[in-house]
Amino acid sequence: MTAFRRKSAGFVLALGGGGARGLAHIGVLKVLQSEGVEIGAIAGTSMGSVIGAMFAYYRDAVEVEEVFRKFLSSAFFEKYARTFFLVSENPLILQEPEKTIAKLGKRFIYLKAASMHAVFSSNILEEAFQYLIPDVRFSNLKIPFACVAADLRTGSEVVLKEGRVIPAIVASSSIPGFVEPARVARRVLIDGSTTSTVPVAAARSLSKGKVIAVDVSVELKREERLDTAFEIAMRSGEITNHYLTEMQLRSSDLVIHPEVGNTTWANFDKLDEMIKVGEIAARRAIPQLQQ
Repeated sequence: MTAFRRKSAGFVLALGGGGARGLAHIGVLKVLQSEGVEIGAIAGTSMGSVIGAMFAYYRDAVEVEEVFRKFLSSAFFEKYARTFFLVSENPLILQEPEKTIAKLGKRFIYLKAASMHAVFSSNILEEAFQYLIPDVRFSNLKIPFACVAADLRTGSEVVLKEGRVIPAIVASSSIPGFVEPARVARRVLIDGSTTSTVPVAAARSLSKGKVIAVDVSVELKREERLDTAFEIAMRSGEITNHYLTEMQLRSSDLVIHPEVGNTTWANFDKLDEMIKVGEIAARRAIPQLQQ
C-alpha cells in the first residue's frame, strides 16, 4: 500500500450518475482506500449519490460491495428493482421504448397506474435504498457528503446535505417522467443529472481539497442513421449530456474514467465487471494522485 495523505482536508470525490455503470465507483473506492488515499468529502449524482452515501456511512468500500451484492440477490430486487432499473436511469438513451414496454408487460402498466406524475412511484426507490443504507441523517455520516438534484420549478441546481439521507438520494435519482418528482423542504426535485452529470461544483462546496471526478458515462459515438423524430430527439439529448459532462470535468483536478464500454444503466448483472474496470482506472490514476 502506498499510504499518502494531504495535509489539508483530503481529496474530495465527485461521483457521476450512470445506473449500473455507477457500480464502477465501488472499484474506484476500493483502490483509493487500499492505497491510503484520504477521502475528505464526497458529492454524488444519481447512482453516484447512492454509492457515495453508502461509503460515507460505512467508510469501507468492501462493505459497500457486500451490501450491494446482498441487495442484488434479494427478492425485492427481483420483484421490483430489476424492472425499475430497466427503464429509469436516463431516458435519453432509451432507444427502443416499444420493446421495453412489451417486455415489462402488465407490471409496467400497474406501476404506471400507481402515480399520476410518472411511471414509477418514488416509494420504490426509497424502499430499495433502505436495503443499502440505514435511515440516517447527514450528520450521522462518517464522511461529509452531499448529493445533487434539480429544482423542477426554478431549474436551479440543489445541493442536499442536511436532514435524512434516503429522501435526498431518492431526489437525486428521480428520473423525470419515470420517477415522480421528490418533495424535499418544499421543493419539487428531479434527478441531479439534469444539471450535474458529475457534481464537481458540489464537491468543491464541501471542502478545499483537490477534487477527483469519477465519470462513468458512455462514449459519444458517431451515428450514421437516425431515421425517426424520436431517434433524432434522443440523439440531441445524448449530445447535450456529453458536452455538459465535458464542461464539468474540466473544472476538476483529476478525472478517473472507468472503461465501462457500452454497458447500459440497467445491466446490474455486470457488477463484477464494473467493479473491475473501476479498480483498473483508479490504479492508473494513483501516480497522478501521488504528485
